[in-house]
Amino acid sequence: MKNDLYLPVEVGGITFKNPFYVASGPTTKSIKQLLRIEETGWAAASIKLTIDPEPYINRVPRYAVFEDRNALCFTAEKRLKFFEGLKLVEDAKKVLKELILMANITYAGDRGVEGWVNMARKFEEAGADIIELNMCCPNMSFNVELSAGGDNGCGIRTGASLGQQAEVVAEVVGEIKKNIKIPVFVKLTPEGGRIAQIARAAYEAGADAVGGTSNRLGIPPINLKDPKKSAYHLQEEISMSCYSGAWLKPLALRDTYEMRKALGPEGKIMQAGGVRNYKDAAEMIMSGADLVGICSETLISGFGFIEGQIAALKKFMLQNGYKAAGDMRDLIVPEVKSAPELTLYDGYAQISKPNLAAPCKAACPLHVPAQAYIQKVAQRDFRAAFDLIMGKNPLQSVCAHICDHPCEAACTRGDMGQPVHIREIKRFVLDYGKKAGWVSGKPTADKKNQNIAVIGSGPAGLSCAYYLATAGYAVTVFEKESYTGGTLRYGTPGFKMAHEILDAEIEMLKDLGVNFVTGKALGRDYTVESLKKQHYAAIFFGMGAGTGVKGNIPGRDADGALSSISFMKNVFEGKLHKLMGRVVVAGNDFTALDAARTAKRLGAEEVYVIYECTRDEIPATQEDIEHAEEEGIRLMNLSAPEAIQTMNGKVTGIHMTNLVLCCPDESGRRKTEKAAFASYEIPCETVILTGNRRYDDNCTAELELDENITLICRKESNLTNIEGVFAGGNIRGIDSVSSAIADGKRAACSIDKFLAKEAAVLEFEPEYPVISKKYVLKRTGYFKDESKLNTKTLSEEEAVAEAGKCLNCGCGEGCGLCKSICGEFAIGVGEPDRLEINSEECVACGMCFNRCPNKNIRMINKKIIVK
Repeated sequence: MKNDLYLPVEVGGITFKNPFYVASGPTTKSIKQLLRIEETGWAAASIKLTIDPEPYINRVPRYAVFEDRNALCFTAEKRLKFFEGLKLVEDAKKVLKELILMANITYAGDRGVEGWVNMARKFEEAGADIIELNMCCPNMSFNVELSAGGDNGCGIRTGASLGQQAEVVAEVVGEIKKNIKIPVFVKLTPEGGRIAQIARAAYEAGADAVGGTSNRLGIPPINLKDPKKSAYHLQEEISMSCYSGAWLKPLALRDTYEMRKALGPEGKIMQAGGVRNYKDAAEMIMSGADLVGICSETLISGFGFIEGQIAALKKFMLQNGYKAAGDMRDLIVPEVKSAPELTLYDGYAQISKPNLAAPCKAACPLHVPAQAYIQKVAQRDFRAAFDLIMGKNPLQSVCAHICDHPCEAACTRGDMGQPVHIREIKRFVLDYGKKAGWVSGKPTADKKNQNIAVIGSGPAGLSCAYYLATAGYAVTVFEKESYTGGTLRYGTPGFKMAHEILDAEIEMLKDLGVNFVTGKALGRDYTVESLKKQHYAAIFFGMGAGTGVKGNIPGRDADGALSSISFMKNVFEGKLHKLMGRVVVAGNDFTALDAARTAKRLGAEEVYVIYECTRDEIPATQEDIEHAEEEGIRLMNLSAPEAIQTMNGKVTGIHMTNLVLCCPDESGRRKTEKAAFASYEIPCETVILTGNRRYDDNCTAELELDENITLICRKESNLTNIEGVFAGGNIRGIDSVSSAIADGKRAACSIDKFLAKEAAVLEFEPEYPVISKKYVLKRTGYFKDESKLNTKTLSEEEAVAEAGKCLNCGCGEGCGLCKSICGEFAIGVGEPDRLEINSEECVACGMCFNRCPNKNIRMINKKIIVK
């Protein structure tokens, strides 16, 4: 015997090497099965049910695993005839070394108790170690009674039908005990609800052990489209099913507990029902079992799993100070209390991390509640979706067209295929709201007697002005160009966003009281000092990209060499209407593809965009890359411009060098270096250079700039080296619209706190812990989604369908499960997309705690006993 399988239990004078026995008839019907059972470490086996006379239910079985109810079910099943059971025991005893055999028998004839006694004697003579009286199986006469009903049942009761009659059970047990010497076990049925009383009667009649399997008869799943169709393979009709499997365990524990209460500590119990592993077995023992039967799991997992479970049980016992299985037995029996006896504590539920966010919301620089408004769209609550979007920032309509949507890059669904198309859904909602005439105004604070200057009307400047206006400040925006909007107007082509959208946003700011002054440049028309003398209490620098320059590349001054910033500005102002021949855009920033697509629209026959990075590193969205290539623009990666070729002062081409990737640096990014002897020329008429800019020295004379001409600010406050002067957006190295808008808000919050101190009304965005994508995919089911949405503007049905793909990763309004199930209505929306639990109304029932998919709710104990 393997020592690691030895965990002895004594029942009826027999020592079982461990508490485990096979209790499944279908896996104990042959010598091969019994040999395998012994080989894998089981202590005993209850051989397949033997019936005398010849079984009336004796047909090939049909099994089904119904995962939705965690059950293994079967209909008919094969039994052993009397002579077959005897022969199995006789033959098995010849080859088995230590496996204890329990002869599981039922008498179904008209000889009554005498028939039972005869079977017990014969099996004792055949060599059985234990007689196990089957008065539990629901798949005998009880099945016939339930299915047939009325007077159509069996004349002789067997199995679960017989096991509900205490007097008959006791009589059979008593007579058998008088006539045989080996132990008698009795398997009882829970059907009828009297298993404890009948167990007591059997034990008093002399049974050495009592127990059961807890199996119940039930209706199998119904096919709603074809209700008459069988749920089983190769079976025509619907049938009553014997339910076993993991779902049974709580009932089996209850049966064991009830029997132990009835028998007291001296009685012996062998119990099966829902046991799949050592933890289940430990629970069964703690509820009162001496021996643990495993039934359906041998069909599901075979026999070999038991060795690992015995080892795990022994390890558990060692860690917890149990020297024998009996030390665990009955531990919970005296601890189970009735409802009136329970000690209950007052308390309430609390959300552990109120800002626990989906990856989309956390990735958005503005933290727009994407999951929340997407769920509203899925529910066709478009107005609520509109308010959630516009509640974050007025420039959301701009973002809906030109944002680089980091939310989609972070979307959990994208890890398994295609992300939810969040930006397109947002655009649909805002278009829908515009047509409906919806306005979502942000409440403003009381007016303050302080003026603030915002320099630059790009995304950062407009955002800063908006938030400061809502905080009650008098805001003036200075723009050096003739039109407001900065890069949103001068650097964004009309085919990506109609400028009427930007105009509407600026009109909204004017309605808030923001004053716009155009045609006035810092350094030329005013200075920081002059603004301070005009009693501007704070100044915000949001001057954007500055003036485009062409860098230091030879040939940069030739006719046909342009900076991308100047090129886009000239196109907007109508100074450039036509391009001829071939255009090359040397692109290292987000303006390259916009410039290339604009050049194509101006008539360029061929357009090339040259990048020094790999395709995966191109600073553009995948959609922009795809749209550019669809328009015939050619992208070339890992190439660097060396010189612009000229003739007679005009561009004739560009000289390029191929680059190769080097080993990754400390950040993990692979740098590039020029490849020796790998250069080439591209003949062209126009070269557009990106990635270079300059600010007028008069603008930044007093400010600290780094080598990249990026303004140096305190990261946490956007404060420059000059007291009362703040900055944000592209001037400090931020190159996406959404990030610039977020930076403008952060600066506005800093200005409010700088001026108003404790009376400040603007708050920085909180930290947003991110839910684990792996956890979301685990609970939603791993899948592969290859479908792709190509629609530019979504219809209502497309938007609703796309929103329905959201996996509901994070907490807040986007999930709202706790709010929807709270029967006390104690959970509500505090701030947008943030749920709160009213501790006074919460009764601590725990449903939200148990159902929260992100395990983000905890129960708070007030340490007050509820009477």
